Amino acid sequence: MQKSEDGSQSLHAQIFQELRERILSGELKAGDRFPTELKIAQQYNSSRGTVRQALTALVNEGLLERVQGSGTFVRQANQPQRRVAPAPATGSVATKSIGVILSDVNDELNMGILRGIEQAVKPCGYQLSFAYAEESAQTMVLDIARLKTNTTGLIIFPLSNVSHDDAIANLQQEGFPFVLVDRYLSDLDSDYVTSDNVGGGYRATEHLLILGHRRIGFAHGSLGNLLTTSVRDRWEGYRKALYEYHQPYDEALIYNLCADKKGDAAAMTFDDIIASPDCPGAFIAVNGSTSLGLFGAAQRHGVRIPEDLALVCFDDLQYMAHMDIPLTTIAQQSIEMGLHAGSLLVNRIERQISGAPRHIKLPTNLIIRQSCGARLHIARESSVSIQPL
Repeated sequence: MQKSEDGSQSLHAQIFQELRERILSGELKAGDRFPTELKIAQQYNSSRGTVRQALTALVNEGLLERVQGSGTFVRQANQPQRRVAPAPATGSVATKSIGVILSDVNDELNMGILRGIEQAVKPCGYQLSFAYAEESAQTMVLDIARLKTNTTGLIIFPLSNVSHDDAIANLQQEGFPFVLVDRYLSDLDSDYVTSDNVGGGYRATEHLLILGHRRIGFAHGSLGNLLTTSVRDRWEGYRKALYEYHQPYDEALIYNLCADKKGDAAAMTFDDIIASPDCPGAFIAVNGSTSLGLFGAAQRHGVRIPEDLALVCFDDLQYMAHMDIPLTTIAQQSIEMGLHAGSLLVNRIERQISGAPRHIKLPTNLIIRQSCGARLHIARESSVSIQPL
């Protein structure tokens, strides 16, 4: 989710989420005329452009409908969107549509996946309807039910911290075509397109080992524990690298970190671990938010990166190259992920392929910057004695 400088959710995403919840809860009923952009802008003390961006996202998700000359309306549940374009000529093929359910309205990885899907399916004559589950199981169920009625297939970014999803399993039982992206469900064998997360975890760990680090922490957060297959596979790569480089695996170096305790006295915050005398000298952060948490805690406690703490993270987000200390990252091919998912789904819909589920794993790329201290260890790396099996 895009954040403002103080860490809060961006305003247009906040407007989008609040209006979306009012629609889904029934507070704003189907057929109701929606307030004007000007009125909403005044309510949120924002610009009309910001409001327009939020409303466009709601239209794209299928919750609102703009009717030329009449205004914007809440759509009826499962009602196809009315079109203002002329009706197709007799004998023309009906519009083909694919539904996409992503996890986060402004997440950079999600947007790359969406771009790739569009590039894959639009040349084949398919239009897209999309939604954002925002890590809500209830929203996921509602989005699948709504999009399934108006589309011929779905591309789904599954929820975190689950190994099974009844709504997705029901799609498989019904024979409704779908493809999972970014992660898969360990209890459900289905088509999916992901990154090679085992390889990414291995490469990140290997890089730190070559630089001379021995106590390497593996950090993940509450929205991404080891039930999430992308996180678990990165952990597996971490373990594999330690084994092949003759280093012991220590469960005490696996950290489930959070921003604050939120009533859980046993929770470990970023500040807890950075201030601890047992803090390891290097960390692999499982995603961008975890890396930022570690980075911020290090600054608050006077821990220098990379001199005192080396840091490698997943997700090469745009800002990471422009931080005071640019982050070494494992980059994923988000657009390629979307391209492969879109092509796979179209081929399933059009029966160009059949049979067993396809599992596509795209290679990741290690991008070395300053946060791991590689430049400080060139001599050590050239003469390192540690060797893999």
